[in-house]
Amino acid sequence: MAFQPIVDFEEDCRPYAHEALVRGTDGASASEILSSVPPEESVEFDAACRNLALDMAHMLGLKGRLSLNISPAALCSVRHGIQSTLKAAEKVGFPADRLIFEVTENEPYVETLQLRRWLAVCRNRGISIALDDFGTGYSGLNTILQIKPDIVKIDRAIVSRVDRDPAKQALVKGVLAACDGIGISVVAEGVETEVEANTLHSFGVRYMQGYLFGKPAVGRVSRTTKARAFA
Repeated sequence: MAFQPIVDFEEDCRPYAHEALVRGTDGASASEILSSVPPEESVEFDAACRNLALDMAHMLGLKGRLSLNISPAALCSVRHGIQSTLKAAEKVGFPADRLIFEVTENEPYVETLQLRRWLAVCRNRGISIALDDFGTGYSGLNTILQIKPDIVKIDRAIVSRVDRDPAKQALVKGVLAACDGIGISVVAEGVETEVEANTLHSFGVRYMQGYLFGKPAVGRVSRTTKARAFA
């Protein structure tokens, strides 16, 4: 597992959280690894990654919040869902209220009532819910209404070169306005340049993630770039 910081731009780019990302021992990316997992084993593998991330976060003495990716199918699994993750967190002494579950999906959301029930269980334990990759695939406005996340993560496809694209700028502003109106925090993913960061912050984006602030680090917690460097 690798850990990448999600920074608070307004607090000198201090880490707001760290996202745990699976990596191969040979350097393989998350997409390469996940594509090699048989569909019938995906939920179990999903849980194993979360449990390993908790073990490593404890070993590294990670401070602040830990963001874990989870599919709706895994979240709703009785055997490999949130209960197994909560047990793993309890085992290493990681407080549940420092966890964020990033809900990811490449297919339309199904079993809405069941998903909402498990999301309620998460919130009752103090776990925050993030909607990952917003603006791509099936992660759209209807999904926000279905799962009512605490955090929306704007996909890097929208963030990339946002300083040069009026259409992307309008979209980011619209997402910010909508999320602010219903009390949802916004994270911009894939921020790679200073001008992107400054542009996003000028629109009101406070939380950011990307190579500009720190690459995913395996076996350690990466240092973050200070915001004052962009002044």
